[in-house]
Amino acid sequence: MAPTAYPRIAGLSADYLAKQLRDFRAGTRNNPLMRPMASRLSDAEIAAISTYYAALPIPAPVAEPPARDVTKTAAELARWGDWSGRGLPGCGQCHGPDGNGIGSGFPGISGQQASYIEAQLQAWKTGVRANDPMGLMKAVADRLTDVEIHALAAYYNARPGAPPTPAGKTLSPSVKDEPVPARQLDSGDVPHHGPPPAGRTVSAARYFEPPSRDAMPGGPLGNAILQGQAIFDSTNTHPLSSKYVGNRQTCGNCHLDAGRRPGSAPLWAAWVAYPAYRTKDDEINTYIERIQGCFRYSMNAQASVHGGPPAAHSETMTSLVAYSYWLAKGALTGDLRMPGRGYVRLKETSRGFDPGRGAAVYAAKCALCHGEDGAGVAHADGRTLFPPLWGAGSYNWGAGMHRVDTAAAFIKHNMPLGVSGVLSDQEAWDVAAFVNSHERPQDPRHRGDLALTTSEFHASKFDYYGKRKGPDGRMLGER
Repeated sequence: MAPTAYPRIAGLSADYLAKQLRDFRAGTRNNPLMRPMASRLSDAEIAAISTYYAALPIPAPVAEPPARDVTKTAAELARWGDWSGRGLPGCGQCHGPDGNGIGSGFPGISGQQASYIEAQLQAWKTGVRANDPMGLMKAVADRLTDVEIHALAAYYNARPGAPPTPAGKTLSPSVKDEPVPARQLDSGDVPHHGPPPAGRTVSAARYFEPPSRDAMPGGPLGNAILQGQAIFDSTNTHPLSSKYVGNRQTCGNCHLDAGRRPGSAPLWAAWVAYPAYRTKDDEINTYIERIQGCFRYSMNAQASVHGGPPAAHSETMTSLVAYSYWLAKGALTGDLRMPGRGYVRLKETSRGFDPGRGAAVYAAKCALCHGEDGAGVAHADGRTLFPPLWGAGSYNWGAGMHRVDTAAAFIKHNMPLGVSGVLSDQEAWDVAAFVNSHERPQDPRHRGDLALTTSEFHASKFDYYGKRKGPDGRMLGER
């Protein structure tokens, strides 16, 4: 391939290619060369052409790897984005960690022409191109500088292309024998951690600002922090933590930006809030017990290989605690009113919430990522790309997210990824009701009596457990 603005189309998703041809034909995507050609194609011809090019082998990258500083900038944006600073998700969250795409909505960009990637990002930024679902790419491009766009284009151009992950594909859990190689930190003693840097109190947006990712300490503590971040990001597949996970969830599914993002239950606000009395347990919980609760409910640990959450002394727990401590470095112990703590509450609307209305919202604005069946999407190596929202791979009936009010608040302020204002308050309430009107793994507090479990733990009006029949006609929680 010559270095032009013409895209590599070999090996891209057939459904994605077909959509682009239909958009050219309809004029919703404009190009002076493609529109006249596409306008003459029938649906059958579009399907045949798309299938043909999707089956072609993907050529190897021909570009030289970009300079080290360019690669560092792009690699950070590709993996992490800039959630706290700009509300910018990482490219890999939608296009896959390897950049090879997910289903028909998110095309492969690894091995793509750098000039084409750059041209399309600029087209979305200026509004020349606008056929992206829900304005996702427009929102991303608007937050990228020209320098960052150029760096990302060079970065993905030099990466090898591969077939995309099919949409809606959820693989069975797989545990690797060896951890994914990670950056090794300098070893050495850490006599003390020192005072927090000046200005750590709050960001310009008045939120506490955790340390940057490249400021981890050296030595054993630094290695534990780095390992905790890796566990948080890939809980269900990491070699240490996967044995405690009985579904397809990760910590990062509910705590965005690896536990950093304000309004998404950030770890820096949780760390300083414990020990604390919790009505859910009717006892005082330590921070370790709080994490164990997350494994028990959100990650359904009782269905895991281990059969329960990690012990307090386990390497998994030590790493997660070290990571949480580091994120909260400089925060005031006992501060229960930190801006950005937990999820931003969402006032109930006059219309209440309705799963029937929510079904239409889900189909239009959620199914693209999470699948029509709510089963989410997994990478070929088992990593969760988009988490399951109901069914065996989802959080169980004891998790906080099964409550409609909690889910509505999370959805309103954090979904779709990187795009604010897409959902109205009413839509957030309704789609949360729809998601939580489906069956999911049993509440671990259930002892065989559905009515008793409902009365003891699920009396809230925001809770459908034991009160409503699911799509299969059985009472929710009956399984």
